[in-house]
Amino acid sequence: MARVMPFGGVRYAAVRDLPALLAPPYDVINDRELARLNRQAPHNITHLTLGSSLRKRSYMEISRRFSKWLDEGVMVQDPRRAFYAYCQDYRFDGHPLRFWGLLGLLKLEPFGAGNIYPHEAVLPEPVEDRMRIMEHARANLEPIMTLYRQISDPMDMLFESLEGLPPFMEAALPGGNRHRVWRLPLTQTCARIQRNLRGLKLFVADGHHRYHAAWMFRQRHRRLSGAGWILSLVANTEQTGMRINPIHRYFTCAQPVTSDLPRSLATFGRIERLGGRARAVMKPGRNAIGFYARGTGAWLLHLPPLPERMKPRETLEVVRLHELIPQVTRVADVKFPKDPEEAAAAARRSPSVLAVFLPPISSHLITSIAFGGETLPQKSTFFLPKPASGLVLRLIE
Repeated sequence: MARVMPFGGVRYAAVRDLPALLAPPYDVINDRELARLNRQAPHNITHLTLGSSLRKRSYMEISRRFSKWLDEGVMVQDPRRAFYAYCQDYRFDGHPLRFWGLLGLLKLEPFGAGNIYPHEAVLPEPVEDRMRIMEHARANLEPIMTLYRQISDPMDMLFESLEGLPPFMEAALPGGNRHRVWRLPLTQTCARIQRNLRGLKLFVADGHHRYHAAWMFRQRHRRLSGAGWILSLVANTEQTGMRINPIHRYFTCAQPVTSDLPRSLATFGRIERLGGRARAVMKPGRNAIGFYARGTGAWLLHLPPLPERMKPRETLEVVRLHELIPQVTRVADVKFPKDPEEAAAAARRSPSVLAVFLPPISSHLITSIAFGGETLPQKSTFFLPKPASGLVLRLIE
């Protein structure tokens, strides 16, 4: 069974300064954003999670900096073990949403051997990078995010009870996102949380590379008891504040995209032409894929439903897309934008670019695939919200 445990979190001592110290997770920060965050405050968390460059970092410098911050009291460790309830208020498509999760230590286990599953594959270079940071800092500098699917969740009662209580930490960031943390040290509360989460299957939503790195660290440091655990934000996919968005594509083709392409795609399903309106195809439904090119306009490909005997992964539009694209055009390059407008803009700039828009994948389908021992294609999902890095860290002791 998946096991969670309270811990003594490491946090910034100057809680009032949190807006300048927090950052998004390391893997959604680009060069410009990193430079801005590094300049924003000398103790911004990115000085630990990324250093001063996305391409080359000094792991020894990150280790020295973290030790210095602890020695100087910039960061402090809570003396009592606790779980930490986390709440983020944010806006999506103009609507206010509230997300809840729980920060705690998650017992490491081989993927699929117990109750923890991946949902996508990993690349060796990011795993090695996160591994080297763990080796030097001896810490989890930011949590991974693991999700369970529970229609009726007993954790909701706990979260609702915190609404009227002042948070332990709070920060409002630019863009309107509000982050709050409550420390839950009471023994009976911790035991209740462990009972609520006992036996649930979890899949890693964000943090596959860090999970693999932590498992490698555990294998190298078996005598270190803390090496068997990883800092995780655990949350329910079925809450209204959780969004699972698709990641789109734009293909640079070897030749300009012409009207021959939709005709070729017609062998795979029904084509619905929608003129020059890219926006009309940016949010396709199930069993549909949206396409847009400068020379052909916009169209939907309505895919025929597959037999029920098919494995859930094989029914995904993203899987079917990557099976059919090589059959209709020669691709020189592919990009994976989260914003559909970015894909459409790329297609408007070049006659050889084909923008492709995918529907979201439901939590039910993701869990069916993950708990069935399969993974999604890389760059298939983008989970929202992203928890802020820098609220609670964890020493590996």
